[in-house]
Amino acid sequence: MENIGKAPTLANSVPVIDMAAYLKNGETKGLIKEVRTACEEMAFFYVENHGISPSIISDAMDASRRFFEQPLDVRMRVEKDQFHRGYLPLGTTQFPGRGPDLKDSFDVGVELPLNDPDVVAELPLHGPNQWPELENFRKPIATYFSAVHEFGLRVLEILALSLRLDPSFFVRHYTKPTILMRLMHYPPQGSALDKDSIGATPHTDFGVATVLYQDPSGGLELKVSDGEWVSAPFIPETFVVNLGQLMARWTNDVYRATPHRVVNRRSQDRYSIPFFFNPNHRARVECISTCQSSERPAKYPAVIAGEYIARLVQTNQDYQPSKS
Repeated sequence: MENIGKAPTLANSVPVIDMAAYLKNGETKGLIKEVRTACEEMAFFYVENHGISPSIISDAMDASRRFFEQPLDVRMRVEKDQFHRGYLPLGTTQFPGRGPDLKDSFDVGVELPLNDPDVVAELPLHGPNQWPELENFRKPIATYFSAVHEFGLRVLEILALSLRLDPSFFVRHYTKPTILMRLMHYPPQGSALDKDSIGATPHTDFGVATVLYQDPSGGLELKVSDGEWVSAPFIPETFVVNLGQLMARWTNDVYRATPHRVVNRRSQDRYSIPFFFNPNHRARVECISTCQSSERPAKYPAVIAGEYIARLVQTNQDYQPSKS
């Protein structure tokens, strides 16, 4: 594992973007340029005035904490199933050649019945959710999921406009998305039993965009262009938005996916809720017209979004290190 060293400097270059005017009346003056600059430079930005009630966020965070405070045997009653819904215990996520991540989590996706054709066809990441027998859990988590889903669609419109595309360019691929929302719990770094474990191994997200709410504990760190790690701290009443590998492929690396990691350097547990905004399984991702030219030919072959994401999920969550 790379040396995590002392806490990195603050990521002052990560912009805070105000979406109030867009969400209220569709006003884009100045917003499109701000988003494009943020995506070209850091591929991370904060969003303020996002329109989601603080009570919806606090209720979801409270429900998440109460779930992880339960004994392990209780959490394991809703262990991750074949639909990739439910609890993932400590050590589940491990990138090949790295130590297991020092985190556990609970996954929620788009609710689909068992008789849905794509569930019957065993399409990856399609199925019903699991819900623990925990009072006041399902409702606040489902309410938060719905609110961030709607907000994420608006973010996709802005991203499309910033690329000089019709605002529906990305949204039209979200009629039956493979969204995964993950309730995350990170114990303090000092509790790691494996010397190569940190909260989240350096990685780039797999999909199009991620909407993250993090608690005040800090721990999110970004790798900037000079190779240094910088901190992206909690900012009250904001979400963090970052771009993933599918967006990099769609935009020919005009918008890239920035490596990031989590190191919980404090003595208390850290909680966050990343919302991985993945498109429909069958969405075809190939270089868009505004991001290629004779001087900048397409770098990546076309991929089917769901197949691409499912393969990466399997690699880092079903990875078994060699025992030789």
